[in-house]
Amino acid sequence: MSDDVTQGSDTGRTASEPLNRLLAFSDAVVAIAITLIVLPLVDAAMEAENAAGFFADNVATIASAALSFVVVSLFWRAHHLLFADATGYTPTVLRLELVWLATIAFLPVATALDLAGAASDSLGIAVYVGSMTLASLILNVERVLLTRAGHISDGGAPAWQRWITPLLLAIALVLVLLVPAVGAFWLLVLLIEIPVRRIAVVRRQRSR
Repeated sequence: MSDDVTQGSDTGRTASEPLNRLLAFSDAVVAIAITLIVLPLVDAAMEAENAAGFFADNVATIASAALSFVVVSLFWRAHHLLFADATGYTPTVLRLELVWLATIAFLPVATALDLAGAASDSLGIAVYVGSMTLASLILNVERVLLTRAGHISDGGAPAWQRWITPLLLAIALVLVLLVPAVGAFWLLVLLIEIPVRRIAVVRRQRSR
């Protein structure tokens, strides 16, 4: 990899080949993480006497795998949209990307901890929500750095709108720690994002 990728400043541009290699590596890590989600189910299926017994004995594991798949897929989609039109990246983005990939690789574990714990297990749900909060936060920081370096456009939307999701996840994390009995249902605060975005769109249209 060229020096401006590993040692350059946050305003240095990089060639498309290093960017393609970075995205290929990121896609591979996400694909492996999704593959690892179902491995416990494969082992359980091999030990089960029949299909009915398998599903009856592994409800929690199946739910964990399904939820992990959905969460990882949503983060991969957000990552894909972020880099879809990128022309390069910066050294700081590269370092953040590695941390983001670590959170994605850990998400299946965090999901299992959440589902395996009791409703009052604040640590399990906190690890789960915290992992998602960190992953969302990193994507937003990457967007800011890529925009400042001129590698992507700002898209025209107000910058504050991009911070709604990590902010709501952070609020959910605080609520989980304060009132753990509610558990993962605190994630329903994410639904607030829908009307907030709609109001922002209406106001932006009226101001034109």
